[in-house]
Amino acid sequence: MSDLPSAPISAAPRDFLELCADTGGHRLLLGVRRFGEPFLLTAALSHGVGSSALGLDRGKAGKVKVAEFRLIAGRVLLMLRNKHHLATGDTAAVRAGEESFAGSVVWSAPVLRERDGAVIVDGTGLALTDFHGVADDLREREQGAYETDPTASFALVEEARTGPGGTRLPALLTLRAPAPGPALRAVVPAPRSLTVVQQLHLVPLPDPPLPARRYHPASGGYGIGHHDYGAATRAGTGTKFQPRHRLEPVDPTSPAGPVRDPIVFYVDPAVPEPVRTAVVEGGNWWRDAFERAGFHDAYRVEVASERLDDNDLGVNSVRWVHRDGRGWSHGQGLTDPRTGEIICGRVRLGSQRVEQITAIAEALYAPYGRADERERLAAVEHLVLSRMRQLAAHEIGHALGFMHNFASTHHPRPSVMDYPHPRVTVTPDGGLDSSNAYAQGLGPWDHFLVAHAYGRFPGEDEETALARLRQTAADEGLVYIADEDARGSEAAHADAVVWVSPVPDAFAALDEALAVRRVALEGFSRAALPPGRQTGELEERAVLLQLYHRSQLSAVARLIGGTRYGYGLAGEEGAGTVPVAADVQRQALARLADLLRAEHLALPAHVLDALTPPAIRHGRTSEYFDTRAGRVFDPFSAVEATAALVTEALLDPARLNRLGWQHAADPAVPGPGDVVDTLLDTVWRRHDPVPADLVAGEAVQETAGWVVLRAVLGVLKSDLPHGTVRARISGRLRRLAEELREGGDTEREAAGTITAFLAGEDAALPGPVPRVPPGAPI
Repeated sequence: MSDLPSAPISAAPRDFLELCADTGGHRLLLGVRRFGEPFLLTAALSHGVGSSALGLDRGKAGKVKVAEFRLIAGRVLLMLRNKHHLATGDTAAVRAGEESFAGSVVWSAPVLRERDGAVIVDGTGLALTDFHGVADDLREREQGAYETDPTASFALVEEARTGPGGTRLPALLTLRAPAPGPALRAVVPAPRSLTVVQQLHLVPLPDPPLPARRYHPASGGYGIGHHDYGAATRAGTGTKFQPRHRLEPVDPTSPAGPVRDPIVFYVDPAVPEPVRTAVVEGGNWWRDAFERAGFHDAYRVEVASERLDDNDLGVNSVRWVHRDGRGWSHGQGLTDPRTGEIICGRVRLGSQRVEQITAIAEALYAPYGRADERERLAAVEHLVLSRMRQLAAHEIGHALGFMHNFASTHHPRPSVMDYPHPRVTVTPDGGLDSSNAYAQGLGPWDHFLVAHAYGRFPGEDEETALARLRQTAADEGLVYIADEDARGSEAAHADAVVWVSPVPDAFAALDEALAVRRVALEGFSRAALPPGRQTGELEERAVLLQLYHRSQLSAVARLIGGTRYGYGLAGEEGAGTVPVAADVQRQALARLADLLRAEHLALPAHVLDALTPPAIRHGRTSEYFDTRAGRVFDPFSAVEATAALVTEALLDPARLNRLGWQHAADPAVPGPGDVVDTLLDTVWRRHDPVPADLVAGEAVQETAGWVVLRAVLGVLKSDLPHGTVRARISGRLRRLAEELREGGDTEREAAGTITAFLAGEDAALPGPVPRVPPGAPI
């Protein structure tokens, strides 16, 4: 095989790289002209893995890197620049930054020939480099020590593309591992050999660069940036920008006129109807915000043509992605790290979301075989399409540069950047109404987001205008709280809870959810499943109803040990951190403890009677309750999981630590000992009789008692609670043990368990921690 290439496939002088034909071979030969000139490099997967647990989806793009080619000793090197630590300023300042922080040479190859000012090099190895980081991702997720197999990986030479806007080098990458993890074994035909297709993009830096807009923590945008050691001042080295797409007016003297390149998102034609129409409709909600911000016809969403190459980095795409179970949808913007300009928006909508919301709606309405089946199925479809409109707007919002706002339940109208639970209510005649399950259209926060990120302010100082926008939003009560302060067991903000319905009063929202749950369970039957589905799946539908109140429960729990605060800068006014009022905390504690009573935990008799084990060649998944009863449904496990909703929320060590301090500062606030006492009182010191009409009511209440006891002992087993918190909990347990010794067999068993545990016998823990089936995403 000759090392000398034939004429270039692409040799236009303005092309970023030349693609040269390889006579008689299958190498990817590149003609490089630009050395020492930085460009953007990113890698996307056009063919993914298909696992919800991994996120390595079709259409996923990797992080943007800054790279350059260098020519040294007859070899072409690809060097990654340090984009997070650098220095700007004069020549000396820039040099000091470059020499202080390391770069990374990630590929090199010998020069084959020079021709017409271009250096010809074999770029096959470049295309076969795992720039997306698939192997690293799998290793971090404990899915196996995968490495690229060069003998089974190939540059897709005929599909490579180049032009003035950049170069795309696709490759089929095969990675091998001797011991693949369970997520891969579930979806890959031969999991020791994993094959994906990577699209490597090399793109010139935008010229001229988009004027950067300084990031403000109360803006609702993503803050991207770096440390600039050449501009060190009292403000520190940190520099952050607001990501945004470029919107330039055709006529610079008329900023309110049309723009040169509107923001267009193209929806994958693989999305089936009527979901496709719903996705387009929801995505186009943002048009109104751009119009109000002064941009006419600057944004739209439309269905892509079959001929559109959505692997092109210049295309903002909305892809339909299939995976093996419940998973997240994603919106991302690929940005120029110098300015925050979004080069490309990539959205991935998980098709399984339709299945999940359909399952919830069918469980609620039990439509099949009913006299009013058509009306009920129409309600199911309405709920599903409403959710898909909201989901499309939400994920495109991320690709426009916007973060979540999990406090918008308290706005006049919720933001599409929130995580919504469908709002279903009970009608006066005892039916269910989901006609307003999801808000349609943008909320005021969404209009603020577009105005703050994209707005133009001719004749006015930009920082002053943006500060005015933020102040107006604050005056209108538009609270903004993002991920770290709203998600997870350690989140503390009282008003920022994920997956809650748009009812500002957490107590009222919980009551509403419990009422819907009660009606839906009363109507539960085989009608909750399409006629062609095997009856074992009724268990999954029963889980959805039994745990229907879980998110509203979390909102009430957030009040206990909860605080309120906002984001801002030191030079701005702010209230700091303010605890939730003591009386509200005590009300929330009593309300949640009440959910541990058997009346809220027991499944109705007719529900239990309707359940059958999965049919042959079907099985339970993580969406089901666990069973320790063999093949059949295990009511004990259902009770344990439902009770664990309360204990997991209330007995998180971080919450107990917050309560310990709040109680010390204000004794009116319930302390950790009060929380434990209240829970133990409900399940072990219940004074009124369990209702006789509950199936196995006494056993249900006793089961809840063991769940609570196990959870309290688990807190003490953790090393997270402070000493004073431990002391309060241990004291309450000792008192309970003394009381229970005078009771029956169960009480004496519990007393012995407590005493043994406090004496250091870890084996005394009463059974495994209940597993609660997943509830998100909805």
